[in-house]
Amino acid sequence: MNVNTADFILRQDFFDIRSSLHGIDHTYRVMCHCLILGAMLKAKRETRLALCAAFIHDMARKHDGRCHMHGTWAAENKLPLFRDLFLSAGVGPEELNEIRVSVSNHSLLEELPPDHRYYRSTAILKDADALDRIRLGETNLNVNFLRFNESRGLTSFSRLLYAQTHKQPVPDFAALLGKAHSLLAVGGGT
Repeated sequence: MNVNTADFILRQDFFDIRSSLHGIDHTYRVMCHCLILGAMLKAKRETRLALCAAFIHDMARKHDGRCHMHGTWAAENKLPLFRDLFLSAGVGPEELNEIRVSVSNHSLLEELPPDHRYYRSTAILKDADALDRIRLGETNLNVNFLRFNESRGLTSFSRLLYAQTHKQPVPDFAALLGKAHSLLAVGGGT
């Protein structure tokens, strides 16, 4: 995908609140799920956009409870702050709107229709975010809500990744990605 993952560095001050549920570790896991799911789908362009969307998707939360507006707030307030990072990662200026729609839509109950031109990048983000619901308890990861069959195949991996990262902070995205590839190599993908 040609994205330098070392450039995607999260800091606590990027987030509007401090959160153990929707903070840095969660965001890095969602980004990781985007890359792995996107590779499985062979969706290079949409994966890049979903990765960028994942980077900012929960930054504008005001609390950890159910909130349908935090995606819109992140699209409005965080996307402009990270525009240059995303452009340097290979996102075209015309694709910034697709990131905006994906981030806004990730927190809404309504789904984009499958024939919508931004469906695939949005669905990758939503499935990647849903895969990390395992952090909320075993019953919070409901495979019936996943959009891709490939996502359903990543549920065991999501459990393993969470188990490897929930007790100690993730040092950076590149380190997490290395750990993720190790888990996949030993059969954590099913």
